[in-house]
Amino acid sequence: MYDAIIFDFDGTIIDTEINLFNTLNKHINDKNNEPISLEEYKASIGSVSKELDHKILTALGSELALEEMFKDHYEGTKRLPMKPVVKELVEYGHQNQIKMGIATSSYKEHIMPNVLRLELDKYIDVVKGREDVAFVKPNPELYIQAAHELNVKPSKCLAIEDTTNGAKAAIDAGMDVIVITHDITEDLNFDSLDLLHKNIEAKEIINLYL
Repeated sequence: MYDAIIFDFDGTIIDTEINLFNTLNKHINDKNNEPISLEEYKASIGSVSKELDHKILTALGSELALEEMFKDHYEGTKRLPMKPVVKELVEYGHQNQIKMGIATSSYKEHIMPNVLRLELDKYIDVVKGREDVAFVKPNPELYIQAAHELNVKPSKCLAIEDTTNGAKAAIDAGMDVIVITHDITEDLNFDSLDLLHKNIEAKEIINLYL
């Protein structure tokens, strides 16, 4: 039994990762430059990579072009639905007075439009983003801060993640983690991580762990 559920956002609450990957390479292709490979993208998913960021900026040619790419990406995310497993968990958590939070390596200003669009602000008690910490995932600081603000011990928090970087962050924060993968992360190697479960339906999570 857990007293709180803490969700990652990108790829977990809504499936933003494939949208970003495709939008990024569309803009790079428009510049007639070599696209970013899926393997390069996967290596930094759920975290940040200065090396990849530099390569992307070089391929796009300017900070302005990078801003335009992200603007295009964020516009594209406005049509994305909440993932069904998360929707069921949020509804159950609300009905059963389970505290809920979001811990994301993204800046809060980038995810809040979708948080509000999906009306998650009615149910989520805490949102922690990149601007709140010195180090993002796989560092555990985001999860530690979220648990602290929820006033729940990390051991009583269940984390829902989609990446190895995110899962490692939650585990190192002292939390149990369930990973729900998607097209981008389904073949990532989670073998070294002590997961509570992987790719399980919401009803099973509720029956087994909540």
